[in-house]
Amino acid sequence: MGQDWDNLLDLLGQAGRLKRLRRKGWVDRGVVEPESVADHSYRLALLTLLAGSLIPGLDVSRAVVLALVHDLPEALAGDWTPFDRDLEAGVDPALLFRSPPRYHPEFEAEKTARERAALRQMVAGLPDALARLLSQAWEEYEAGVTPEARLVRQLDKVETALQAVEYRSEQPEVMIDSFLLGAEAECVDPPARELLRALLRRAERLSERPNQD
Repeated sequence: MGQDWDNLLDLLGQAGRLKRLRRKGWVDRGVVEPESVADHSYRLALLTLLAGSLIPGLDVSRAVVLALVHDLPEALAGDWTPFDRDLEAGVDPALLFRSPPRYHPEFEAEKTARERAALRQMVAGLPDALARLLSQAWEEYEAGVTPEARLVRQLDKVETALQAVEYRSEQPEVMIDSFLLGAEAECVDPPARELLRALLRRAERLSERPNQD
């Protein structure tokens, strides 16, 4: 078992990089002290546990596993956003960040391939059962077919929208429209849809409060 523990420690060391990997969408928008990928994954897992527990028949434990694993390959592959290619091509960021995200098929295919290769590298030294656990969970999330994967993919958008609203309250100049528009388009099932609507209502109320400064 000694070698197995060493390989597990290696994986944890790689996963630890997510604590230091800042989410690129916030970096691009100039957020001060942006969250890490690990920050996002933790709150998504908590949100999945809570919201998933309200859905009869859902395998909540499985959904939490998907939430924990969904961004794991970014430890090696990095954090990509749907805006990367347009930004590299010189498109005005203000235009992009006020519009719904556009998903380019070739870009998405390349992103998926890089993340799949990264995860394969990360789990290579693990016992077969653990390697399958992580790989199958990630593939299930990517496919987005099972009820658990559908939920987590939509809650991923809700958590990001929540973070966007929080950043906007701290830094009013941060452009968050694309995150909110993207979430509205993709959160189609309860409770993700209902939760997003509650978040947007709260954000609207907060924006209407008079400035006390």
